[in-house]
Amino acid sequence: MRASLLMRDPEIQSVSMPLLVGIASSIERESLKRYAALAETMARRGEAATAAAFRVMLEEERQHVDEVARWAAGVGERIPEAGSFDWQLPAELWSSWDEISGSALLTPYRAFAIAVDNEKRAFALYSYLAARATDPRVRAQAERLGIEELRHAAVMRRWRREAWHRERRAAREEPQPATAAVASSDALHALLATREAAIAQAHRALAARLREIGDDESARLLETLLETPSRAAAGAAGPPATIPDTDDPVHLLVAAQKPLESLSEELEAVMSTATGALFEQTEAALVNVVTRLARIALRTARALQAH
Repeated sequence: MRASLLMRDPEIQSVSMPLLVGIASSIERESLKRYAALAETMARRGEAATAAAFRVMLEEERQHVDEVARWAAGVGERIPEAGSFDWQLPAELWSSWDEISGSALLTPYRAFAIAVDNEKRAFALYSYLAARATDPRVRAQAERLGIEELRHAAVMRRWRREAWHRERRAAREEPQPATAAVASSDALHALLATREAAIAQAHRALAARLREIGDDESARLLETLLETPSRAAAGAAGPPATIPDTDDPVHLLVAAQKPLESLSEELEAVMSTATGALFEQTEAALVNVVTRLARIALRTARALQAH
């Protein structure tokens, strides 16, 4: 389990009680900081449901911080100053949040799923510390902390399951684009033409709205990206695009990211089974989509900073 959850050996040779307390405190403090920042970011991006999920995790994490403080007092140790032991923490405890925080498709289900994985990584770290501890008392406390992380993971799993059911119900209530099996170049081109038509329709509407609220730079970006689709749009795009009823450019830019992220996920699924020319064509389309997505994400980040 440790090998699959932690990418490298933490290389901690001597495990003392002060070290264990310092690491435990750093894990919970860093989680608290991350959840607070992500809740704020998601709220500013207009992702109300995902922001609410992070606020739920934030309240749970506050309890964990208090639990660690009580535990430390019980073993006769003081909580060290913030940041004192951060360097001891494996990067993979937080890298998943760094990788996904800018995604327009970070739903409550996905947020809880990442939190479950991070709790399991913390368990793996405590298992490592227990194995390295030579003092039986320290070993027992490391094992206790590991068990607590598994308990935390169980709570997150419950929330993840509830979020999955909510999102599944919502998906049934909203029309979703059908994805046919893509096993040939013709099928790939048909998929891209349909998706690009819908993306173009949405981006034109969003660009017009951005101009209405005075964000000409963001509008120009979306209009420029209309000139470089992965495939020329074909046929009708379907019903008019629904855009957020907001004057916040960040919310509108996040809406522009979503259809591109959805298409990137579809293309990744095609690449997982494609070979030969189909694989190369799908890869080229994915590079195109990701490049456009990155440019919008960068503009979104700048708009967030300007708030």
